[in-house]
Amino acid sequence: MTHRGSALLGIAGPGSGKTRALTFRVANLLQENVRPENILLVTFTNKAAEEMKTRVKEIIGSLPPGLWAGTFHSIGARILRRHASLVNRGPNFSILDEDDRGAMIKSSLAALKLKLPAKDQNLFIKKGLLRTILSSARNSALDLEDYVYTRLPELSHYLPVFKQVEEIYEEKKRLANAFDFDDLLSVWLKLLQENKQIRQRYQEQFQHILVDEYQDTNAIQDQLVLLLGENSSICLVGDDAQSIYSFRCAEIGNILTFSQKRPDCTVVKLVQNYRSVPEILELANYSISNNRQQIPKELFTVRAPGEKPYIYIASDNFKEAQFIVHKVLELYDEGQSLSDIAVLYRSSYLAQDVELELLKKNIPYMTFGGLKFLQRAHIKDILAWLKILENPLDEISWQRVILMHEGLGTATFQQLWQKMRSYPQPLQAVTGEQISPPRGLKGWKSLVGTLRQLEDADRENVPWLIQIILESHYGKYLKEKYPDDFAERIMGIERLAAYGSRCASLREFLESLILEEALIMEDLKEENPEKEYLTLSTIHSAKGKEWKTVLLIGLNEGRFPTSQGIKNIEEERRLFYVAATRAKDYLYLTSSREEYRGWGSYLSGPSSFIRELPPHCYQVIFEDYF
Repeated sequence: MTHRGSALLGIAGPGSGKTRALTFRVANLLQENVRPENILLVTFTNKAAEEMKTRVKEIIGSLPPGLWAGTFHSIGARILRRHASLVNRGPNFSILDEDDRGAMIKSSLAALKLKLPAKDQNLFIKKGLLRTILSSARNSALDLEDYVYTRLPELSHYLPVFKQVEEIYEEKKRLANAFDFDDLLSVWLKLLQENKQIRQRYQEQFQHILVDEYQDTNAIQDQLVLLLGENSSICLVGDDAQSIYSFRCAEIGNILTFSQKRPDCTVVKLVQNYRSVPEILELANYSISNNRQQIPKELFTVRAPGEKPYIYIASDNFKEAQFIVHKVLELYDEGQSLSDIAVLYRSSYLAQDVELELLKKNIPYMTFGGLKFLQRAHIKDILAWLKILENPLDEISWQRVILMHEGLGTATFQQLWQKMRSYPQPLQAVTGEQISPPRGLKGWKSLVGTLRQLEDADRENVPWLIQIILESHYGKYLKEKYPDDFAERIMGIERLAAYGSRCASLREFLESLILEEALIMEDLKEENPEKEYLTLSTIHSAKGKEWKTVLLIGLNEGRFPTSQGIKNIEEERRLFYVAATRAKDYLYLTSSREEYRGWGSYLSGPSSFIRELPPHCYQVIFEDYF
């Protein structure tokens, strides 16, 4: 917290208080009269940044304005808006979400008018491989050609197609005054690399750079930190044993090799765990010790001894699900709250049998790691209207809104868009009746009327803007399209409006939603603190959380680790380590000898993560337990 060397790397085990350490370091810098604008605090969620600022305020009594705190992406967006003209955008540029990016890439491929085999068309678009290739190349700091030849050589014959799609996609983004999520990092890095004056400005400004969860950074983020911090004090905190996001291009080497890149670096290990009983830590320590690629450490705790973790191996996955639900009810009867219990799994499909058993027993639960709130169709509909207001060049949003209206189809939209894009202000051209479609005049009139109301409304009053949309033709459209769950969808839109009331402007609202994952779901929990429910979550979505009791299911070879994951067994083991260390008091590991989750039965036996544990680390629950 008080170290004043030029580079500090904190290797912080789970439950060791790393957030507290980082917060106190920021507070200490401010107490030593470091100007807040000279501090850059990077976290992996904006919510975490806000919580840290709140804690700093509690420590020193106030929070001076000017502290730069947020995610890499939010800080990148802030800097790019400042210098938008240098990156061929307006300062009101849109940020494409995953669905919008996929739609734009699909239209870029369609523009080539290629006759691809049906299976490749399905792979590139429906399965999202083309989107993944373009994104992964960018986040790996590789050009497209290098990425394909080194990572996907079997697709190298398609490289000319990929390059053409990338070129068209980049132009479409420019015309739409939009960036995708990856651009917020790669364009920011390019801006710093190519503009010496701007690079020096931020290098001089950010005298102290602090980054949380460094094990989750990708190649671009690593380069940004090293470039900005060439002459600054850098403090990184993370845990190589919790590096589990390689599918997002996170590179464990960033944290493992940082001390080599900065030879002046001091490495500090935080290994006292304040969360778990010693028996759970013993199991976790033993498991992760099997990894070779790591910075060795062993967690310990001053907590009193508790119970050893339990292992239950069922005859099949149905019996495994029945055991889980039986154990949840047993724990509940013993006085545990459902909110203190979590069922974790490697992949969402592993939880389906448990969900069915929970429904049978009428046990309330909430799932994490499935379809996100912002990916739901009705939410994307509302956001499309609002995005048009903020950025009238947003082609994807215009298309979504226009196609909701009677008589206006894809062909008509293309004709309209050709006219609209010729105007510097497409929204004003539409509401000023300078444009009209060749057909669907009734639907067009309705759309124009709603847009006029939105144009005249206060842009800072997001709930009122949403209310205008709901009272327009869209309300009727929503009810006709989703008659079975219309009321539930309205409630979701009302939650969106409630969040909007916290934002000072439409731009702030749209940007915070795009940049903050699971934001609405967290707000939902805060709005209903009295509602008790069991948590069902993928392990990736559970990172950073804790429960009194954790039940880790689906521990079968080929399921966890997955058949693909066996190729990167050390990351799969780190995932197991993360799951085990979510538990404070009780840990249950379950498997089955036979399973029927696919066609026919699947025989694999218990996971290697169970088999490699010494018997003294756990106790066995026999199958006739209930």
